[in-house]
Amino acid sequence: MAQQVSSLKLLAALLLVVVCCFANSCCNHQTQTQAIAAAWPENAVGIGVDGGVLANDIVVGDVALAVSRDANNCFERFLLESRNASNTYASAYRACQMLGRQRRMEFVSAEWSTRQEMEEQVTVMCKNLCDCVQIVEDLEYFQCSAQHSYKSVHTMQQVYLNSSAAIVELEDKYEEAEKEMLLCIISAEQQYVDASSKAFLKLSKCLKAT
Repeated sequence: MAQQVSSLKLLAALLLVVVCCFANSCCNHQTQTQAIAAAWPENAVGIGVDGGVLANDIVVGDVALAVSRDANNCFERFLLESRNASNTYASAYRACQMLGRQRRMEFVSAEWSTRQEMEEQVTVMCKNLCDCVQIVEDLEYFQCSAQHSYKSVHTMQQVYLNSSAAIVELEDKYEEAEKEMLLCIISAEQQYVDASSKAFLKLSKCLKAT
């Protein structure tokens, strides 16, 4: 019942302020404050008006109706520092991914000469065998095919061995690049966590000081 009476007093006070402002153009902040205070003087705490908005907290019973300016400033600084930490982490994360891609490209470039050499060998081998197909005379055709097939065996062995060595080399280097990228990301995550924790601790201290 007491809470209902307090709510009715609050509503009556607000209606009184509205009627005052529309009825008299000279109605000022002081008149509004006096009207509100007259409605529930026993519950008004630190009433003040700043630009039409209550400057301090107004407490009706045990319920806080507004957050103090100091607390607002605390949260604004916290949000700003949190955004800065997030932006820094996002930039660092993208940089780590770029680093990983660059490392892989460097390793591929190192094996590029091996790939070119293999492609040239295979191209020559295929051309020689295709030339044999164009021969009309049977004996000459089989002689050509036998000769270039024998050479092709050596070529294919070299292609196999070089490819196998390149696979081992690239797998090892790709793993190295992946490890470097992951360590970079972990470092960025650590910086983000530290910055976020620092911002939260500052917020807690700021709120306790208000």
